[in-house]
Formats: sequence, structure tokens, C-alpha cells
Amino acid sequence: MKKSKNFFFILTFLFSIGIFCHLSSKSVLGGDEEKKNPSSTKSANTLTWYKYDEGLAKAKKEKKHILVAFYTNWCGWCKRMDKNTYGDEGVKKVLNKDYVPIKVNAESKEKVEVNGKKITETELARELYKARSYPTTWFLKQSGEKIAPYLGYVDAQNFLKVLNYMKDDLYDKMSFDEYLKNQDKKKDSEKK
Repeated sequence: MKKSKNFFFILTFLFSIGIFCHLSSKSVLGGDEEKKNPSSTKSANTLTWYKYDEGLAKAKKEKKHILVAFYTNWCGWCKRMDKNTYGDEGVKKVLNKDYVPIKVNAESKEKVEVNGKKITETELARELYKARSYPTTWFLKQSGEKIAPYLGYVDAQNFLKVLNYMKDDLYDKMSFDEYLKNQDKKKDSEKK
């Protein structure tokens, strides 16, 4: 009898924690607010992701830089970057205007065409881009030539700096540190 009381107590305790976690995640993530006001979470500025081969062709045609976001389904930082960084209005605006954004699931068996050969997205991530941790973001020229990777999560404010540096081809003219110093000087002179 004592064992069944303990089991019932533990089960009740776990159930209470589950309900608490569910309710707090809704209030933190805005779950209830979304039901009340669905337009509050939707953006007029949506971001369209392309498959690798489609994105390369589009970038060449439109003469835009390419951003390739490598992710996995289990990656918590990838999900956070989707929500906080790629969900940011400023980031979406720059990506839509100046880039062709491509998403690649680094564990997908889906095939893409690369140089006339069909390979999986996994092969693309591991063999061509050496992506081993996620998120990994690669920047490419319009031609598909690699510029540089950005490894790991980055918030929207800092990601905007990287996007602007890359889109203006400043990587050919100065280091990223020099670019940031120039931006700080600009802000300081604007304040005066």
C-alpha cells in the first residue's frame, strides 16, 4: 500500500510539473497571445528559403549573394536562430533584398544537384562545406564561390552587421574588425 501511495505522489508531482512547464512556456513564448491576436506574430516581410541547387541558379540570375544555412532537426541553437535571428524584421529585409537564402538539412537524404551530379544534403554539408557543428552559415558569391563560414548561433543585431559586411563585398577591402571599427566611428560622428 505504501508503494502505491509513493507512486501516486510521484505521478501527481510529475503531472503538476508538466502542466506548470506547459503553461509557463505558453506565456514566455506568447502562445496564448498568438491565439488572441494572430496578426501580432505574423510578418508582412516573409523569408523564402530555397533548395541548394535552386538557390544557386536564382542567385546567378539575380546577381545576389548567397547565404547557406546548415541545420539539423535536433539542433536547439538552429531553432533559436530561426526564431530570433531569421525571424527578425531587419534580418529578413536584408536577406530578401540582397541575398538568396538557402537552407540545407545536414542529415537529410534529399538529393540536390551540384555540378551535374546528384548528392544528398548530408553529403553537401559534410563533404563540400565541412559542416560539423550547427548552425553553420556559409556566405557565397553570386557565382557560388565560397566566401566564408559563420559557425554557431548569432543574434539578429550582430548578424545584421555580418550581412551588411558581406553584401557590400567589404570582405575584399577590409577585415571584419576594421569594418566594425568604421561603423563605430560613423555612429560616434553622427551623435556629434
